[in-house]
Amino acid sequence: MITLNEAEAVEVSLSAVDEGDESRAFQALDSLTGIAADFLSENEEADAERVILSIESGAQAAAEREMELVTINSILSLGKLARKAADKGFESALGRAFIAIGKLGKTAAAHSLEAGSKVAATTLMEIWNFFPEKWDQEKVIAFSLLFKEIGISAAINGMEDVVLSAVTGLGEIGKKVAAKSLELETISSMLLLEEIGKIAAENYFDEALSSTALSIEEIGKLSVKKELNDAVLQCQWTLETLRVQAEEKALNNSSIVAEVSLDNFKDISCTDSEEKMEKFQEIKVLQKKIQSTL
Repeated sequence: MITLNEAEAVEVSLSAVDEGDESRAFQALDSLTGIAADFLSENEEADAERVILSIESGAQAAAEREMELVTINSILSLGKLARKAADKGFESALGRAFIAIGKLGKTAAAHSLEAGSKVAATTLMEIWNFFPEKWDQEKVIAFSLLFKEIGISAAINGMEDVVLSAVTGLGEIGKKVAAKSLELETISSMLLLEEIGKIAAENYFDEALSSTALSIEEIGKLSVKKELNDAVLQCQWTLETLRVQAEEKALNNSSIVAEVSLDNFKDISCTDSEEKMEKFQEIKVLQKKIQSTL
């Protein structure tokens, strides 16, 4: 396959997608991926980020045209670049790559590209696992928001398996941050799981809603162990909200799961207060602030 220079590859990437030409789109993607990898090897992080953005742009166009194979290959290429950026310690390029993957997952789900959106969720989880101990607060919430966006987009478009993948990813983040006693991030993960759960209920996704409740229960148990009282309170509120929604939609399995999960915390008294309500609201404001940067 002929290797294109950066300018040629960017032009071919967009024109190939516009024409529905998968072969030329793959050629452009391969060239851009190689160029970005070379920039990372040469410690040219800013140049690598520029190319990553070009890959994302072409991939977004491909997803919108429902060119699923191009979308999937783009996600996988971005995953490889994220790995290389992580190995080189380039946090900005790494962030650019994983954000691009999350956004592609959302777009793929919006266009009913089930395989593409699942690959995005899986790749995001792989990147999270590069070094889950080292992500700062902003990146933890960014990862969480991206999983939430994929999950909600998938639910709206009737893809329960993708919702399950997103819930699993977000749940793993929630458990990790709870285990590290990071209360704000823990509460954030449960708030976002609640958002997915509500949309899952609206779309009568019994299994996805059950999975959401179980993830919240696991996060809640870790919160109890780590004495994260505000997180435990949020866990109780979220499970009660999902239980009610499951009952309203006559989702028998998830209704029972949520109720049983809630029973695990019935002997734990967490007092709510105006101060705690303000804290939870501040977390939502922080989420919106980070969302605006994605």
